[in-house]
Amino acid sequence: MMRLLPSPNLNQEDLIMNQENIDFVSENIYANFQSGNIEGVMAVIADDVVWNHHGPREQIPFSGNWQGKAGAGEMLQTFAGDTETVKFDVQSVFSAGDKVVFLIDESCTVKATGKTYNTLVAQIWTVKDGKVVQFDELYDSCAVAAAYQA
Repeated sequence: MMRLLPSPNLNQEDLIMNQENIDFVSENIYANFQSGNIEGVMAVIADDVVWNHHGPREQIPFSGNWQGKAGAGEMLQTFAGDTETVKFDVQSVFSAGDKVVFLIDESCTVKATGKTYNTLVAQIWTVKDGKVVQFDELYDSCAVAAAYQA
């Protein structure tokens, strides 16, 4: 049986930075997005951010690889325009170094079809110098794609 241990390279400063990164994402991304403040979200996105929503864009319009701040903004606008969030419950948060992982129980209704999907989401944020430089989201793309089907 494999036993996972905390990295011996983590020191007290790393632990403080980890909590700061968790707070940063919670306060600057989630709180702003949930209140409809997309500009507030965009203020903390790096100009050259790499934004990945894993899934087929031909079936899920907000999926795919979005490059740069403009791409991330387009993705967020697409998601907000296409869906209505029914449930967004953070289940767990993990952080190490410059990465923060949120595990979320999410349900959204696709406005065009009226269908609702539920999925466990893993959002992986990379934060450097007060900006999000990379974002990856993993979810049940089959469930989301099915909600987009008429």
